[in-house]
Amino acid sequence: MKRITANITSLMIVVLLLTAASYAQQHLTLKVDVPFEFSVGKKAFPAGEYVVVQVAPHTLALRDSNDKFLTTVMTAPALSLTPRPASKLKFELKDGRYALSEVWAEGSTSGYRLSLPKQQDALAQNHSTGAEVQASTLSSTGK
Repeated sequence: MKRITANITSLMIVVLLLTAASYAQQHLTLKVDVPFEFSVGKKAFPAGEYVVVQVAPHTLALRDSNDKFLTTVMTAPALSLTPRPASKLKFELKDGRYALSEVWAEGSTSGYRLSLPKQQDALAQNHSTGAEVQASTLSSTGK
């Protein structure tokens, strides 16, 4: 009986450790200084320092430099054949306005693709004009 209890306890510890390791690998927190006005979804934001945080598997939150919540956005997976050398935010340009379109963590081959407003999405397919902004990692990055 003691042996069964010890095996069950060991199994529970392994499951807890694997769950904690999995969560740590998927959590993303990036700090970025965006030098221009931009939008995330339907909301516009001025140039400044921001923090992008993964709050759920396909959901990112944007916070200001004081860690105040600004907006949340659903994402789709974005894939790369090679690991990213640095964390970056990618923006698409339409009518002189930038919209956040992708988020990539350093060392990762998977990123986050954000939906663009319909008019902007159509233009982005025809023109590859955009900008990338370097981000710094504040905690463990997603893979």
